[in-house]
Amino acid sequence: MSSTDKSIPPLSNLPLNKDDPPNSAWGLWGQTEGEDAALGSLNYLTKARILQTAKEDIQTGDRVALDLPLDFFNPPLLGRAGFEQKIIDKSPLTVNDDVISFNTQGSSQWDSLRHFAYQKEQTFYNGVTQEQIHSQPKSNVNSLQPWSKKGLAGRGILVDYVAFAQRRGIDVQHFKPHGIAIEDVKSILKEQGTEPRVGDVLFLRTGYVGAYKLLDDTKRKEVASVREWCGLAQGEETTKWLWERQFAAVVSDSPGFEVRPPTDRKWHLHPILLAGWGTPIGELFDLDELADICERLRRWSFFFTSAPLNYTGAVASPPNAIALF
Repeated sequence: MSSTDKSIPPLSNLPLNKDDPPNSAWGLWGQTEGEDAALGSLNYLTKARILQTAKEDIQTGDRVALDLPLDFFNPPLLGRAGFEQKIIDKSPLTVNDDVISFNTQGSSQWDSLRHFAYQKEQTFYNGVTQEQIHSQPKSNVNSLQPWSKKGLAGRGILVDYVAFAQRRGIDVQHFKPHGIAIEDVKSILKEQGTEPRVGDVLFLRTGYVGAYKLLDDTKRKEVASVREWCGLAQGEETTKWLWERQFAAVVSDSPGFEVRPPTDRKWHLHPILLAGWGTPIGELFDLDELADICERLRRWSFFFTSAPLNYTGAVASPPNAIALF
């Protein structure tokens, strides 16, 4: 069996091993030739899938970058360190260098599989512990570097909740726990005529970044300390749908992909996706121009690439992401 025809059990059969954390799928990847356990669900980004979406989805030559500026959030969200730059004059030569410092989760970002653990069990993907990570920080256990070596490429699909909410007269509270129901996600995909495929990268546009862009400096200071935001509403049906779709990764323009605080803590998606399934989470992507192109072309699928930073032991990285049509 190849990773292109992966067989998965129903969600009700998880965990795969009875002593593992709830809803975990440890051991799903890496048992078949050609798979790499370190890639988790990124194993779905096979040569065949990349070729297929390149042939089908690159038609017009339109392209858009999906990263926000590294210094976009000012002050930084969630108490993280802000972006700093030092421009160095290389006199007597008329030459400049610059040195930058930033939290890798301070703007558009990928969460690696060493970012968020099952909190009760205190274990990351495939049973890795905090002690393992911190005693050998330069190891690549659950780090993002294995993704960087290959890069990410495949089919992206956009769920444009912003446009849906406008059509339905829904007042979205971006800086409060506004949960996006999985039934609405399904409705959006149906209205768009978008059929998800195994191995897609799911992009959920909540409108958080667009709303932040409209804030003045005073409001941005207030939002920086707010630990509530809009996102996908948690629940058993949501988790079941995500599991059955077997996305290679999930992405949104909000700080956490899922709504915070959770609508249903039993189905908190960060530990399930990252620590349980090995599914990357992208956050704070810039999806506004992407949505404009999708609307103009009347097509919500596209070819997607990402080249995360390449360094040993990475916990997170700007995505360096591009969508091509």
